[in-house]
Amino acid sequence: MLFNKTINILLLSFTTILVNAEKVKFKVLAVNGTPVLNINGARQPMTAAEYPLYEAEVDVDNFPVTYNYSIDNEVEPFNRQHRIIGNFIVTTDGLQELYDNIDDQEFKVPAKVIYASPFTIKTFNNAELSIGGQSTRFVPKLSFKIKGLKDENNKELYGRSTVKLRAEHMDSSFLRDKLYCDLLNSLGVPAAQNAFARLYINGQALGFYSVSDSISSDHYLRDTFNNGEKFSQVNPLFKADFCPTCEIGVSYGDLGYYGDDPNHAMYAIYTYKGEDKDTVVGTTKIAEHILPLVKQIDDYKNNLTNEFPLDADTFSKYMVMEFLSGAIDNYWNKPGNYYLFKDAAKDKWYFHDSDFHYTFGCGGNPEDMMNTPLAQYPPLLEENVKKDRAPLDGYRAHHDAEFLKIFDRLIKTAYNPSAIYPRLDSLAKLVKEDAYWDFTLPKTNPKPTADQNLVYTNEDFDIQALSEAATDNFSNIPIRTFINTRLNNVAQELGIQIPTNPETDLGYVENPKADVSSGNSSSSAIGQYSWSIISTILVILFSIIF
Repeated sequence: MLFNKTINILLLSFTTILVNAEKVKFKVLAVNGTPVLNINGARQPMTAAEYPLYEAEVDVDNFPVTYNYSIDNEVEPFNRQHRIIGNFIVTTDGLQELYDNIDDQEFKVPAKVIYASPFTIKTFNNAELSIGGQSTRFVPKLSFKIKGLKDENNKELYGRSTVKLRAEHMDSSFLRDKLYCDLLNSLGVPAAQNAFARLYINGQALGFYSVSDSISSDHYLRDTFNNGEKFSQVNPLFKADFCPTCEIGVSYGDLGYYGDDPNHAMYAIYTYKGEDKDTVVGTTKIAEHILPLVKQIDDYKNNLTNEFPLDADTFSKYMVMEFLSGAIDNYWNKPGNYYLFKDAAKDKWYFHDSDFHYTFGCGGNPEDMMNTPLAQYPPLLEENVKKDRAPLDGYRAHHDAEFLKIFDRLIKTAYNPSAIYPRLDSLAKLVKEDAYWDFTLPKTNPKPTADQNLVYTNEDFDIQALSEAATDNFSNIPIRTFINTRLNNVAQELGIQIPTNPETDLGYVENPKADVSSGNSSSSAIGQYSWSIISTILVILFSIIF
């Protein structure tokens, strides 16, 4: 396993493939200290090529070569099978100040950020670091957000100036959010792309993280909805949350119409996130945009108009994924955790789902999420939350046959066991050693108040990611157990035959792209957005519905 003074010994070991070489260059990434190359019984000092990359050039006459690296006589065993995962190395003088202001979701501190991988090293001297999430601010392992990822040449990190580093503290497999987004990719709907990385702050290893797009980032929005081009005008963007016990009263983002008062508690849950958010009053934007939208949705549900106010193709597919994957913390079950984006030039609203950690059997009431049939969904898990979902109820009243076709197609393609399980196995092999490493590290939130009981072992990863057996540890159901049960239940209820082999007529996809300029915005993604540091090899099947 990795010792804490280094990242991985990631790179470039030249062995038997070299013939008659006079010099061989060895490279390694190290966060703290200066590494030494131990080769054929001799110690060779290494020099910094570009921190944290160290090099040593050695005359080699015979192969294979026996070697390893060490810092202060502590030896790296060099036993990781997968060495393609990147590393964020953050330096900041404001870390304690960040912890002291943990309740302030807007608080950030200056930071220097280095992204180092086996393929590149990128340095960003003027970045900003903040603590991420809402309720996750109070758990032992914190999530973070990094902004300002632009170097001295104004180049970004693979086209991103902002990324989220998600701790996945609730998921010992680290895979649920990634697997969910891969399935959204197969459906061709907008999805925050994600990869994996290790995080170090001020020389301390904080652990293994999921790296995700920030949906509210202008870069993400224009790449997703406008082919990467700048928008010609300011577009409204709202984040909807879920708070049935708020002091102002019951408040959750069900997209229902509750009259024309923008100060109504049920409208307070929509937070304006547009690029002009710092210069406008939130209730003004609610009155300007949310009230007309929910009124149009209400009119559609009540047959007063024939035009569905949201992009129907993407909305319906998001809902199918929520149901199939037991998304306990998302719109259909707990109305929140989504964005509303309006392309003002097209006068078109888009529902954009987000945050899929509590899926595939993770989170409270997993058996209800796994076993509640479509006819009775969602289960009543919150006393103050009604089952009404105005846009979904209206859409299904008009287009239920089309809605059910999405289930059929998805189950026969990307959600088919012969497609999804190889994907899951591939991801598990990729992250397993880093997950094990993460479990050994101390958690750094100085004053955690939630989920302190979530202390994982290697066995927890193996069960959640690889096993079909039930577990008594915590409340999570293993991913495979959930998928198997959910598939069988849905197939029986809807009369779907699950094929042994998935349908492949549309081919395979890793990162879907679309030509929005052609006017075809149905499936295949609204815009084009690909994560350039892809961390998996296996592809996933297209599930697009025509």
